[in-house]
Amino acid sequence: MIRPWRAIAGSVFLLALPAACMNLEDPAPATESQLVVHGVLDTWASEHYVLVYRARTGARDTNSVNVAGDEPVGGALVTITPPNGSPIAAARLADSSGACCVPGEYLFNSVPGGLVLTPGVTYSLHVRTASGEEVSGTTTIPQAPNLMGLAGKVFLRLRDTLRLSWPRVSGARSYEVILRSRSLGLYRTFTDTSVVLPGTTLTLDGDMVFPPGDQVSVLVSAVDANYYDYYRAQSDPFAGVAPSHLTGAVGVFGSIAPILVTFLEVR
Repeated sequence: MIRPWRAIAGSVFLLALPAACMNLEDPAPATESQLVVHGVLDTWASEHYVLVYRARTGARDTNSVNVAGDEPVGGALVTITPPNGSPIAAARLADSSGACCVPGEYLFNSVPGGLVLTPGVTYSLHVRTASGEEVSGTTTIPQAPNLMGLAGKVFLRLRDTLRLSWPRVSGARSYEVILRSRSLGLYRTFTDTSVVLPGTTLTLDGDMVFPPGDQVSVLVSAVDANYYDYYRAQSDPFAGVAPSHLTGAVGVFGSIAPILVTFLEVR
C-alpha cells in the first residue's frame, strides 16, 4: 500500500491580562492529546495497515506514527467488516526481534479467510483502544476495471509532455496520479479522467517532477471521497485543513483502486 503522509494544525492559547497572574514558565495551557487513525484499502495490495496513535501536540492530522513525539497506541482491537460478513480482526505486528508487538500498527492480509476486497463494496472500520475509546468509519471501494499497464518509454524532459487519459470509474470521487523517482521521491496530484504534465513541471518547492537521468514510475488510481478529501488537503497548501470522516478520531479510512501504471526513462 501506499503510505503516503503529513499536516499541522495550530494551538490556541489565552494570556491573562493582569501581570501578577501570568505564569512566565508555562504561558500556554497544555493541549489535550488527539487520537489519530489511518487506514487505506488498496485493491492491488496484499497487505493493508491501520495505524493508531495519539497526537500529543493536540488535534492535528499527521501521516505517520512517532512524529514530533506522537505516541503509538498498542493493544487496540481493530476490525474491518465487509457487508453481510463477520468482523475481521487485525493482527498486531511483531518487532524486529520477533516479539509481539509493534505498537500502533495493525495488519490485515488479503488471503482466504482474511480481508479480501471487492470493488463497489462498503467496508466498515472499528477501533477500540484498551482505555475504551472507540473509532468508526466506512469506505466504499471504487469499481475500477483491471489494472492497465502501458509500456515504458524514453521521456525528453525539455521537449515531451506526459499525457494520459482513462475511462470514468463508478464510485470514484477523483483520480490520484502519483509519480515516484529516486531523486524526487513522490509527487501527487488529483485530477478528473486525464492528466497533462509538461516535462518542465516543478513542485511547489521548485524541484523537478521529471529529473533527468532518472526513471519515473506513474500510477493512476481511482479514489473514494474519504481518501480524496484527506490527501488533497495534504498535497494542496490552499485546500485547508484535511477533513476527517471518522467518528471518534481524526485521520482517514479510505480506499483506492489502481487503474493505470507506466514508467518513463527521463533524459
